Amino acid sequence: MRYPAMNSYHYSSLRNALRLLNLFSVEEPELQLEEIASQLEIGQSTAYRLVHTLIMEGFIVRDPSAKSYRLAASVLALGHTLIKKENLYHLSIDIIEKLAVRTGETAHIGILKDLQLLYLLKIDSAHPVHLLSHAGKKNPLHSTSTGQVLLACQEMSTIEQVTERGLVSFTSKTINDSVKLKNLLETIRTTGYAVSKEELHEGVVSIAAPVRNRKNKTIAAVSIAGPITRINERTIPKLIKQVKQAAAEVTTRLQS
Repeated sequence: MRYPAMNSYHYSSLRNALRLLNLFSVEEPELQLEEIASQLEIGQSTAYRLVHTLIMEGFIVRDPSAKSYRLAASVLALGHTLIKKENLYHLSIDIIEKLAVRTGETAHIGILKDLQLLYLLKIDSAHPVHLLSHAGKKNPLHSTSTGQVLLACQEMSTIEQVTERGLVSFTSKTINDSVKLKNLLETIRTTGYAVSKEELHEGVVSIAAPVRNRKNKTIAAVSIAGPITRINERTIPKLIKQVKQAAAEVTTRLQS
């Protein structure tokens, strides 16, 4: 069978669309239109047409609040977050699934993006609780265990940026004092994990531990979250070990 020849315009559009998808990575899971145009070295109007086409076809989605774009969940589910062999989503998904099963709690992996926590993956437990989290969702750094782990590993200038933005209180237990937050981050650096008790949601506790790349830099955090009736003083020590073990497994895969 003979196929019609592809003219130079269509070939260029297809190539740019594939190059656009390849821009998304663990370090850059979200991009704004200006960034896309700049990295592809094309005009913003051309970039807009490409983005609009990929949205219509279900490959990427737009976050109206941040005016940015990210890969659609269906693409992430296929393990195509990166064209590279080593991508965080693909390498961690089975580990996060096992963590959710073993602990009986909702499990996540998240990264730092625009001074916020961005969830790359969420696996619900058999008995999930209502959480403001899903793949692609952003949450504050100071009021989540995942965010606190990520923030603890940043330069002081980044920490200052977060505190200067204001530490919004979501519950009566949210840390809204910069000195207290910095003291907590120092503790997290020492212990290698964070426990957040009802700081974002009343009645919800979360536990997180860092994931490190080959340069031993923290690039993500693994966490679980569940009701205080299940994650409490009796169960927390065991759950911390399980979360740290899962994070260590992801780290090993990234570094191998």
